[in-house]
Amino acid sequence: MVMVGDRHGRLHKARLLLDNGSTANFVTDRLCTKLGLVRRDTSSTVTGIDNQATVSTQLCNLTIVSNNGGYRVSINCHILPDITKSIPTSHVNIQHIPIPTGINLADPSFNVPSSIDILVGAEIFWSVLGSSSIKLGKKLPVLQESQLGWLVTGSIPQSQLQSSVCYFVQNNEPDLSRFWEFDAISPTHCMSQEERECEASFSEHTSRNADGRFVVTIPLKESPDVLGDSYNMARRRFMSLEKRFERDPVLKEHYTKFMQEYIDLGHMTENTINVPQDNKVSYYIPHHGLFQPKCRVVFDAGAASTSGKSFNDIQKIGPTVQDDLFSILVRFRQHKYVVTADVEKMYRAIEVNPSQRSLQQIIYRSEPYLPLKTYTLNTLTYGCSSAPYLATKCLVSLADQVQDDKVKYAIQRNFYVDDYLDGDDSLEKLKHTCQQVISTLDSAKLNLRKWQSNSTDILQTVMDLKGTPLNNKSLDLNENTSCKTLGLYWSCSQDMLLFSINLKHNPNSKVTKRHILSTINQIFDPLGLVGPCVMEVKDIMRKLWSAKYDWDDEVSVEIKNLWHTFEDTLPKINNLRIPRWILCDEPSSIELHTFTDASERAYGTCIYARTVGKNGTVDVHLLVSKNKIAPIKPTTIPRLELSGALMGSRLCTKVKSALTVNAQCFFWSDSTIVLGWLSSPTNQLKQFVRNRVYEIQESTSGHKWSYVPSKDNPADLVSRGVRADAIGESSLWWSGPSFLSKPCCDWPVMPNVKEQSLPEIVLFSNAEDSHKVPNPIANLIHNRSSFTNLVRILAYVLRFINKCHKKESLHGHHSLSELQRSKVMILKMAQKEMFPEEYSLLQSDQSLPAKNRLLSLSPFLDEDGLIRVGGRLKNSFYSFDVKHPILLCSKHHITKILFRLHHISFHHAGPQLLLANVRQTYWPLGGRNLAKSTARACAKCCRFKAATVQPIMGNLPNSRVHLQFPFLNTAIDYAGPILIADRKGRGCRLIKCYIAVFVCLAVKAVHIELVTGLTKEAFMAALSRFIARRGRPQNIHSDQGTSFVGASNELQRFLRDTSDDISGQLADDGIKFNFIPPYTPHFGGLWEAAVKSVKFHLRRVLGLAHLTYEEMSTCLSQIEAILNSRPLTPLPSDPSNDFTALTPAHFLIGRSLMSVPHPQVTDANIKLLPRYQRVEQIRQHFWNRFSNEYLSLLQQKTKWHRSSPEQLMEGTLVLVKDRTMPPLLWPLGRIIKVHPGTDGITRVVDVLTKKGTIQRAYNNICPLPTS
Repeated sequence: MVMVGDRHGRLHKARLLLDNGSTANFVTDRLCTKLGLVRRDTSSTVTGIDNQATVSTQLCNLTIVSNNGGYRVSINCHILPDITKSIPTSHVNIQHIPIPTGINLADPSFNVPSSIDILVGAEIFWSVLGSSSIKLGKKLPVLQESQLGWLVTGSIPQSQLQSSVCYFVQNNEPDLSRFWEFDAISPTHCMSQEERECEASFSEHTSRNADGRFVVTIPLKESPDVLGDSYNMARRRFMSLEKRFERDPVLKEHYTKFMQEYIDLGHMTENTINVPQDNKVSYYIPHHGLFQPKCRVVFDAGAASTSGKSFNDIQKIGPTVQDDLFSILVRFRQHKYVVTADVEKMYRAIEVNPSQRSLQQIIYRSEPYLPLKTYTLNTLTYGCSSAPYLATKCLVSLADQVQDDKVKYAIQRNFYVDDYLDGDDSLEKLKHTCQQVISTLDSAKLNLRKWQSNSTDILQTVMDLKGTPLNNKSLDLNENTSCKTLGLYWSCSQDMLLFSINLKHNPNSKVTKRHILSTINQIFDPLGLVGPCVMEVKDIMRKLWSAKYDWDDEVSVEIKNLWHTFEDTLPKINNLRIPRWILCDEPSSIELHTFTDASERAYGTCIYARTVGKNGTVDVHLLVSKNKIAPIKPTTIPRLELSGALMGSRLCTKVKSALTVNAQCFFWSDSTIVLGWLSSPTNQLKQFVRNRVYEIQESTSGHKWSYVPSKDNPADLVSRGVRADAIGESSLWWSGPSFLSKPCCDWPVMPNVKEQSLPEIVLFSNAEDSHKVPNPIANLIHNRSSFTNLVRILAYVLRFINKCHKKESLHGHHSLSELQRSKVMILKMAQKEMFPEEYSLLQSDQSLPAKNRLLSLSPFLDEDGLIRVGGRLKNSFYSFDVKHPILLCSKHHITKILFRLHHISFHHAGPQLLLANVRQTYWPLGGRNLAKSTARACAKCCRFKAATVQPIMGNLPNSRVHLQFPFLNTAIDYAGPILIADRKGRGCRLIKCYIAVFVCLAVKAVHIELVTGLTKEAFMAALSRFIARRGRPQNIHSDQGTSFVGASNELQRFLRDTSDDISGQLADDGIKFNFIPPYTPHFGGLWEAAVKSVKFHLRRVLGLAHLTYEEMSTCLSQIEAILNSRPLTPLPSDPSNDFTALTPAHFLIGRSLMSVPHPQVTDANIKLLPRYQRVEQIRQHFWNRFSNEYLSLLQQKTKWHRSSPEQLMEGTLVLVKDRTMPPLLWPLGRIIKVHPGTDGITRVVDVLTKKGTIQRAYNNICPLPTS
């Protein structure tokens, strides 16, 4: 039990759980609300046992006070609805637990099940725990001393289920989203106040000792007095480390060797007093070991003391003072001769001010039987947050003592932390630079070692200067000589860049998001040399994100197959050999060519170095590339192309600043839209485009943007992706387009693009000067859609202006005069924009020109400065506004929202009434057309006169015009219910039955089955009878039971609910079940007509009679015979021709079912043809008549002769017709996918509504005018 502080400082009781397995702290939402704590937004995944995950969206700061002593700590806690179940899970009998008297328990009621309010993790777990413990006996709990009181832990003398909790907080999702989010337009980084203070502190407090070593002062942002006790925490951590040594003797051996070296070199010294002194502020740093790949001792200066503060918490971090990794690697590819080295133990070569060394104490002993000793670390410690800044700043500051600019540049810009990469085109100059850098660093006892070069002369010079021989491997540049340089593999002998990726590929292993990301992290490609290959896996990561997989969920089969393909081909990049040097000897010109592109998947850029030698030879090499996955939120291809162009301009700026040679820059894009935007004034573009175009124009000023055909654009590869086994053969990727090897006169030419055809262009009227700074009031007017709202906003603005000028002080609601003044100002601005010349002439009392469009209206300026119509009604009895209405132009935004206001005010008046009411106050030029368009564009009015799109009648499907065998392509529909008698005679019971009508799509043949119930089994039995007599069909078509004419609700439900089961069972039999869209009976007109014909005959035969099952089956069979004997073609008028009409029965039995049987001719002597050939001849005769007579009848379109002007497209906002509801309640939706027919015309679409995605045909959706 602890006390926790609320927002007013008052203390409340709470129950706390200590968990050293948790990496975060938690508090219940209930307690947070009770305390009234301030909540902060966050987004973290909390994972517990068995990877059970939840999401924490809020944080708060919580102050905990001990009930036993003065311990107090403030921590950040994640807020969760519940932390765990009650602990313990059941009541514990403590009669047999001998707890000593005088012991203050942290939780006196530990044996009673109670809820947990707070969970405290490893952050302060060890600082709370004390060093003493009391064992109460075998199989009994242990009492553990803590700052909160004595804790009861361990087993209890009964068999009970215990709840365990282990939490781990991970917040990697936002980092992954950077794969596909748009780059923000942000200003260049400048130093923060803290970073400037670090620089000043370094200049003021850094010195050199007698040996030349740097002595630095750690910059602190808080006094060390805020640190609490850290000795016990460090001691416990070391004890845990010794237990690890017992399990891992190899680690202990390397660890001991490392620490002994630390002592031998004087980098740490043993303290004479091995316990903390009360009169001296100190901090004990815990440490542990890692193999990366050799043993490294890690000092954890971020471990919290008893005050909750760590040593790192009170340090200032400092700015970055060296070039970034990317710039150094780009420069590394510029020089003919290069060299690499690193500084030996750079951190430990820099001493810390003796006055601060008490903050760098550690606990250590080499063997467990020795007493614990404390040591002081005398040098910069790896693990302190300010150490990277202090070390690199010392190194960079050495340049101040050098006179040679080349050497000064090498020290300031060619070091990345302790790695040195340099080069030159002159061997002698590079030797001189290396000599000077070595001697300069030696003056500060910074030793450069591990030298590598593509020239043995340089290595020999270094060996002579150092006075110690280098290893033979360094001087022998054979084919296998390679080294790792800032993470890249470099073959010194071949002067090639390599990749070394070793994947442990197990095809049977579980593929998860964690596994995929782990593999991605093995691909280190800072220059983007294999960017197209990496794009493939970035796209996989986006699919994982979109599908919301957890870290250890197995991915879908589709993603797994993509991943295995990537994994199988990725090691192929180990075979690549990429030239490090990208220039040539004594180039006459150096050019950087930046290509940009985008696709639906990604956008990217790549830069090529083109050099022309003195003899005219041209060399082109890939320098760098970069790509980014397209955002998950859909966006247009031109915007993605523009983002690629922005990325290209930024990357080129970065590359140019990294290189030390002058290079002319060229920019290429295959998007004429982007090139059009870049040549347009930015104030004519919409905001998203304007911001990016402005930055591109600024950064590429003085350089040319040109057009490149898509087939010659290498950025197409980095935006679409290339498999790793194909990238090596792509000359387009490694050497750029072939035209770069030719003179510039042979380069591509930009096609003509009209500015009016560019998207996202804001067109201005001729009266507007596009170069003027826009008026803020004008912007306000054009950005409002409500005239009433606009008048009130401007009234507030005018009131504020008057207050500022101290003319008057108004409060509360607007007065009528305020609103009138605001309205006059708005109307006056609209008139000045649309009639600038006329307004100027009227203002100066001049006459309008003879051919002016306003002359017939006799305009004049009223006392408010508004143009009014003079007209001819001056002597009428109407009001002043009616006689002299205010002149407006229908093309202006104000006029449009005025018409919208009047349309709604007069209860959605039609065009005629709307115009009449507007003309009571205003005279809009072109008002009739605006009135019509306003009424047409009203969404509510559109609901009552919603019109569907009517496409042209489509082509007949294959199954209708291609005859193979009857009923090979079949449609089925149900009719009913009908009532039949269960037996003959009086007292019979009536039973519901249904009629299943099968129709051949080719020859209109009909097969009728009587079905006794709406069950899947009854349908399958009817289908089996059909197949037994007509043969197995390939395709069966149905309308899902949602659009039957006269069908009952039960029938609709039956086919809707069983369609999946039926189609699945038929698929096993090789039959494909096809459904037409819902509510589209005309898609199944053939079988709808057949059902209508069956009902036609049935009604006339039955009347009011009720037949038995046998009688009904007989009746339906006779109707079937009649329908199959209907002529398919008109009867011929010439009797000399074949007088028999072609019927569906001819394709079933060779003659009409209702015709008289032919005489028996079995014994006739057929002389011309054998009997089989005769039968085949008759069959072909029917089929020829089908082709020549019947199909020609289907040629003509009987209706829907032309398509509506409006077409169904993705993104269109539509109303979805629902015949069960009034139009006002029809749901809104947006078309997200279209399904074009074979003629390219869309008749079926997928519509996204608030209830989900539905499929509808054109006759059930009404496009809204706002689309």
